[in-house]
Amino acid sequence: MAMKNERLLTTGEVAAHCRVSYETVNNWIKSGKLVAYITPGKHHRIPLEGFRSFLQQHNWPPFAELPAPKPKVLVVDDDQRVLKGILRNLSRTGEYELATAADGFEAGLQIAKFQPDLIVLDLMMPRVDGFELCQKIKSAPETRRIRVLVITGHSSEENMQQALAAGADAYMTKPFAMKTLQKALQELWTEVGRGVKTSRF
Repeated sequence: MAMKNERLLTTGEVAAHCRVSYETVNNWIKSGKLVAYITPGKHHRIPLEGFRSFLQQHNWPPFAELPAPKPKVLVVDDDQRVLKGILRNLSRTGEYELATAADGFEAGLQIAKFQPDLIVLDLMMPRVDGFELCQKIKSAPETRRIRVLVITGHSSEENMQQALAAGADAYMTKPFAMKTLQKALQELWTEVGRGVKTSRF
């Protein structure tokens, strides 16, 4: 299992560096020459340090690590005050690429366009509510990888259970401290691709 915060490379990154095909990289993995983990989506991920050791052993040029990508966060809430507050707070950190949507319908368009890694999703919205949107996200093969943090001002055990049943990865009640939100997003981001579900913050 990968260590927390360990930098993982895709087979594409490895293939591009070594100037070989994806099939060659997969053969290295299958033969045990290159250590890799398998994500829940059945994709290989190669630990950076292991790849560096592999390159050294086979006299390949060293790997020049690029900055780790920033998580793409879509914030969905029909309350403009909440939406702007979250956006302003997360923008200050400089740690995220951000997009917003004011309702579930607009969120569906943004998901296709922005392709977020994480979604902060209000449960109670007009047209398409958070429960329905979350279920759609988690039931579609192309979007089920997205981590969903649901937020609501209508806190109840029933709402929490319904949200988790719809596929939410974490649940938070309003009002909440922005530091708590940041912590929740950081934990979800470290779990992307590892199939670990969080719970309630």
